[in-house]
Amino acid sequence: MIEVNERVDVAAPPEVVWALLSNPHAVVNCVEGAKLGAQNEDGTFDASMVVKFGPAKVTFNTRIGLELDAATRTGNVSARGKDNQGGTRVRATMKFSVVAQEGSTGSSIPITAEVEVGGKLALVVESGASMVVKRMTKDFSEKLAETLANAPVQN
Repeated sequence: MIEVNERVDVAAPPEVVWALLSNPHAVVNCVEGAKLGAQNEDGTFDASMVVKFGPAKVTFNTRIGLELDAATRTGNVSARGKDNQGGTRVRATMKFSVVAQEGSTGSSIPITAEVEVGGKLALVVESGASMVVKRMTKDFSEKLAETLANAPVQN
């Protein structure tokens, strides 16, 4: 089990950040290697994501479930899938919230997640997971900040 505890800080107010994070099509543009497919009848989405582990790249095909609460600006994301070779399975849950930063007009996004990997690449994935998570969080933070900076101002 891989546990993730990260925090992303952005220079945008919570309502603007929530508007972006509650739109899966906007979020996927902030995640390098991610693609969002069709929405299924049960509300889940088909998705894929290419993850780099050193020189290796692995494509995971997943089904993503979202539970969003606009009143509390919190979200739960669940993902289940396997790599494109079919030998590695992944199951993940993530919780996030959007909170105002004290003494600032910016926002913080605390993120907790658990990722379970099984199959052929499990040892490779788990051994490099913390470095991969740190890199992906940094990339996501930068892209999110860039996207929010270019977002139209809401009144």
